Amino acid sequence: MKEYTTEVISISNAKPGMIVAKDIISNTGLTLIPMNTELNEKNIFKLKLYKINLIQIIQEVSNKKNSGNAIKNSSSAVIETKEFRAFQSSHIKSEETLKKQIVDISEGGVIDISELFSISNDLMDSIHRKNNLFAFLNNLQAFDDYTYSHSVNVSLISYTLGQWLGFNKDEMKLITVAGLLHDIGKTKIDINILNKPGKLTNDEFEEMKKHTAYGYQIVEKQDIPYKIKLAVLMHHEKLDGSGYPTHAKNSQISDYAKIMSIADIYDAMTSTRPYRAKCCPFKVIEFLKHDLLGKLDTKYLMTFITNIAYYYLDNWVKLSTGEEGKIVFINQNNPSKPIVKIDRALVDLSKEKDIFIEMII
Repeated sequence: MKEYTTEVISISNAKPGMIVAKDIISNTGLTLIPMNTELNEKNIFKLKLYKINLIQIIQEVSNKKNSGNAIKNSSSAVIETKEFRAFQSSHIKSEETLKKQIVDISEGGVIDISELFSISNDLMDSIHRKNNLFAFLNNLQAFDDYTYSHSVNVSLISYTLGQWLGFNKDEMKLITVAGLLHDIGKTKIDINILNKPGKLTNDEFEEMKKHTAYGYQIVEKQDIPYKIKLAVLMHHEKLDGSGYPTHAKNSQISDYAKIMSIADIYDAMTSTRPYRAKCCPFKVIEFLKHDLLGKLDTKYLMTFITNIAYYYLDNWVKLSTGEEGKIVFINQNNPSKPIVKIDRALVDLSKEKDIFIEMII
C-alpha cells in the first residue's frame, strides 16, 4: 500500500500533476484552489498572479528506511487542524486591520492603544493551547505584505517573551502594541527597496536602516508611553553599540526595545522571503546564542532561547544526516542540541558536533 505525506513547496517548484493538500486561500480570504485539486498550467499561473509564494502538496512517501510507523510530519498534522486554519484566517484579518491602522497613523492619525492591542489579543485568544503558537507561526503561509505579517508575529512573540520574563498585564499590553508599531517607519521607505527580491546594495541598506528614525518621527508626538516610542526607535540597537540608529549601549536601550530586537530577529529568520528559505528554529537558536550573546540582553535572550526550545518538544525533525526522529528531551545548557529519538536509538546532539537539526517536519 502506498503511503502519502504532505510537503510545503515554493510556487516556483509547482508542476502540473501535483495534488493540492489543503485549500489555497488569497490574502483577502478568497479560496483560489480547493484541496485535492490536481495542478495544471492554468491554476499555477493563477497562484502566481495572486502572488502566493508557498503551497502544500501531497507526495508519495518513498520506501527508504524511516523512523517507524508513527506519523512523522508534525507540520502537516498542525496545518490540517481546524484550530490552525482558524488562526491562519484570523492572522490574515489581523494583517489587514493593522495595515489600515499603520497607514492611518503614518498619515497623522491618532494611536489608540486599546484598539491596536485588540488586534494581537484577539488573535492570541483564537489559540486554545498557547503552546501551539510557534508551531502555527512556523507553518503560516508567506504573504506579499510581509511587513504587516511580520509586525503581527513580532507582537505575538514579544507578548510571549514578556510573559516568560514576568511582566505585569499592563506592561504586556504596551509590549504587544510596541511589537505592532515597531516597523511603522517602513511606510516611509521606497517600496522598491522594501520589497526587493534580493540582497540590498549598501546604499539601499543605509536607506532601509532609516526606518527606525522615520518611525520615531511618526510616533514622537503621539500621546503614548515613551517606552513604545523608544522601542520603535531602538529595536535594532545592540548592547555593544554596534546597532543603529543611535549606537546606544546596554542600559541606554529601552526594555521594550530589547524584547523587540529578539522577537524581530527570530521571526525574520524563521520566515520565508522571496530571496531565501526560512531557517530552522534550532539553527536560529544556535545563531542567537553564539553570535548575538553579548549584543542582546543576556537575561532576555537566555529566557527566550530556553523557553522557545521547549515549544518544539515532541516535534519530528530531519537531521543533517537525512535521518528523521522525534525530539524527546531539551538540553537546558544547550537548547539547540536536543536529544532525538531515531527508531529505538537516542541521539544526544549535544555530543554530536557535526550533526544538527535541518528542519522541523
